[in-house]
Amino acid sequence: MTRTSSGPRGPRHSVRASLVGALAWITCVAPAAVATAATPAQQLVILSTTDVKGMTSPCGCSIPKGGLSRRAAFTDSLRSVYPHVMLVDNGGFFPDDAKRTDAAWFLMDMMSLLDVKAVGTSPSELRLGFAPLMANVQRTGLPLTSANLVDAKTGRPVLAPYVIATSGDLKVGFFSLMSDTADLGRLRDTVKVLPPAETARATVAELRKQGATVVVLLSQLGRTGSEDLVGAVPGIDAVICGRNVPLLQSGHLIGGTVASYGGEQGHYLSRVLFDLGSDGHVTAGQCQCFALTNEVGEKESVAKMVKTFEDGLAIRNGRTAKSAATGGK
Repeated sequence: MTRTSSGPRGPRHSVRASLVGALAWITCVAPAAVATAATPAQQLVILSTTDVKGMTSPCGCSIPKGGLSRRAAFTDSLRSVYPHVMLVDNGGFFPDDAKRTDAAWFLMDMMSLLDVKAVGTSPSELRLGFAPLMANVQRTGLPLTSANLVDAKTGRPVLAPYVIATSGDLKVGFFSLMSDTADLGRLRDTVKVLPPAETARATVAELRKQGATVVVLLSQLGRTGSEDLVGAVPGIDAVICGRNVPLLQSGHLIGGTVASYGGEQGHYLSRVLFDLGSDGHVTAGQCQCFALTNEVGEKESVAKMVKTFEDGLAIRNGRTAKSAATGGK
């Protein structure tokens, strides 16, 4: 199997046109593969964000990027181009500020609404306590997963160890790993993290046994840890790299694995595009990251929900600030 890694081409006013045009800008890791590869039986797109850090709207940058409504619009646009599109989040979506609990739960609501197929887990998702997290997982039905986060006493997984998502006849397995040296804060006596490589080998084998023809790792191991792991553990078709990983607009090929580096705060959507054989297994893959700028547009229904949330939050914060200034009077 040969896989390729693509060069970036930012989306223009017509996202569909930009996506088709972007294919002409592929920088191949193995150029010969493009000339000799047979027409794929089908294609699969994995869209991902990582380390969103509580951001719900575009940043205040010179060119504002990101936001839930743009994420939704871009995803919808790709679904008009490709028959199989799965949106996932790599974890690290909770705000850095533990006081912003409303944003954490709102993001869970919105990811569930956007039909996110799998959500990785990082130490930041544990910051507000395990019981509140699980209550909101049950409330939203969000497919939060971690293969190596286990109960400190029993050794059993505290979250779903993996997720198998389907699209037509495709079965795609997602699993999440965090570092076994991660700071678990006040939960360090409640949960523990198993060695990532050992867990990955067992989880990949189980996913293949369950019929997943494509396996994707949602990694909170950092860039070096993610690359080292997929270099040592076979059978992983793509790795979404997270935890202080800089943006690389073109993905890398590590052995047989396509690696994605999507930056943070939801400014970009990473697109891993797989060509699949008739048996559903990956024959080629490439990765590009697209900036969620104003040119992408917004999904109006999502934009309204975000505005309602942020307006309400501003009112509540204003009342809190006023109460503090007047001594609660």
